[in-house]
Amino acid sequence: MLAANLVTLAVVWWQGWPAHALLLVYWLETGVVIAVSAVKITRAEGTDDPEQIRTLMTFDGDPAESYVGEDNRAIADALVLEFVMDWLFVGFFFGVVGLTGEFDAATPVTVALATVSLVSYHVGSYWFKYVARRESERRGPVSLLVEPVPYFWGLVVVQIFGLGAVAITESAAGTVVVLLFIKTSADLLAHRRERKRALSE
Repeated sequence: MLAANLVTLAVVWWQGWPAHALLLVYWLETGVVIAVSAVKITRAEGTDDPEQIRTLMTFDGDPAESYVGEDNRAIADALVLEFVMDWLFVGFFFGVVGLTGEFDAATPVTVALATVSLVSYHVGSYWFKYVARRESERRGPVSLLVEPVPYFWGLVVVQIFGLGAVAITESAAGTVVVLLFIKTSADLLAHRRERKRALSE
């Protein structure tokens, strides 16, 4: 995780601190997190305890614990449908921002290079931790439904914060470093919470 974020830092430094590119990279990563979580749900073989499902968020208007016992595919669909419109809206917004002239628009090369390291981490984590170590046999699908919620909204907050920071500061490098620090800290907290939950199941 730390290596993936450091590679991202190296790429944006090499490309001249393009803050807009970093925002788009985080947007793409958010989509990958949701996609990987949906795949995890479809492969989950564990059982859920409704009393252990803790989240204030509802899915299609229903509390998460109401999905206990539902088909894995239906639970994965609930996750995707809950987040896809918000994710697309944020992406459209950042795309428009890049066309306004207020920022140096991100180049495809910068976004691709910075995204590769973060996507590689999430995909690698899925294969080596979830599949190879057979976490799929212990995890319940509903616990996986609620797991990415704080991560998703945390990334969205980081993106919005970054948008405001870029607008009011003249130091692109400073803004990028602060964003990377906040985002990496959020990654570590999410990773710690995920591992703690996985080990308890």
